[in-house]
Amino acid sequence: MSQIYSHAGDKFYISTTAQNADLDESGFDGLSFTQVGKVGSIGEFGITTNMLTYDTLDTVVAQKAKGITNAGDPPIECARDDDDAGQTAMRTAGAPTVYDSYAYKVLRQDGSIDYLRGLCTGPVSPNGRNEDFDLHMFTLGLVQAPVHKDASP
Repeated sequence: MSQIYSHAGDKFYISTTAQNADLDESGFDGLSFTQVGKVGSIGEFGITTNMLTYDTLDTVVAQKAKGITNAGDPPIECARDDDDAGQTAMRTAGAPTVYDSYAYKVLRQDGSIDYLRGLCTGPVSPNGRNEDFDLHMFTLGLVQAPVHKDASP
């Protein structure tokens, strides 16, 4: 019987060295990562491919083809902590004058890993009501398909 997992216990990391070329699993494994603390949410990522459609005068069924693939733009939500090394690295990577891509790691509670690579923007502060936490939102603009590594047996 397969087990179903929640995201409780997942961890998010950033590599502080720019990575401006695609990486395979061993390339990601060789990097050093810093955990980003107080992450409350890791947004959606994974490949989606545009579906191209073209209607012609001589057919009743549209022609279709696959177009460009997007790896996603997941938002990363953190309870603001100015002393957290990972959040400091995210703020540095997110600066408007930084054009480099960085590597990210999502360590799942089951031991599997999703590796990501892309640009970082932010933080944006969503503000809120008097009892809301002070949050920082970062957005990753992924520039390569995620690399999934299964948990070791």
